[in-house]
Amino acid sequence: MADNPDPRPAQVPIIPVSDSPHAPFIFYEWAPAFGFTNGIVNLTLAANRSHIGKDGAALNEQVVVAHLRGNVQAALSLRDSVNKALLLAAPTPEGKTN
Repeated sequence: MADNPDPRPAQVPIIPVSDSPHAPFIFYEWAPAFGFTNGIVNLTLAANRSHIGKDGAALNEQVVVAHLRGNVQAALSLRDSVNKALLLAAPTPEGKTN
């Protein structure tokens, strides 16, 4: 039996992040392209754009809104954050409340 059944640290270290009031918000609807080259993970994010064409017809097109690039550790951090955000968005099972 282990001496410490709860191996979690008493306090999680907090890494300060400065916030810029001009950092962009990126809205995307899918990630159509991805890759890995020379140690860099790359993702392309896209969204749908609707507009009126030259002939007056409504057009819908997919446009690239961001190119994400980072090393493996950055990609793992991004994946971990996305997984945690999806967990927050997951429906909770209905059942007896305390």
